[in-house]
Amino acid sequence: MSERIEALLRIPLAILYGAIVGVWGLIVGIATIFHWFHTIILGRRHRGIAEFVNRYVAYLYTVYRYLWSTTNKRPWPIGEMGPSKLHHVDMKQ
Repeated sequence: MSERIEALLRIPLAILYGAIVGVWGLIVGIATIFHWFHTIILGRRHRGIAEFVNRYVAYLYTVYRYLWSTTNKRPWPIGEMGPSKLHHVDMKQ
């Protein structure tokens, strides 16, 4: 695909990615508050919530890289790399 078409395609994809990031970000915000209370009360992080938030941050990074034209690799759901392939959490801290 030519660079011109790829650049024009980013406009409608920005709407799609914005909706995904917006909804997922709202859920991550709620999960972060719950995670904070979990950490304060139990004294340890919840692995599932930490991985979920980490996937969101990694996905957000890949979306920004695509929309700011630093790469032509499209993020999920149009591209190949889905959110499950984006994370690595080190829980040994």
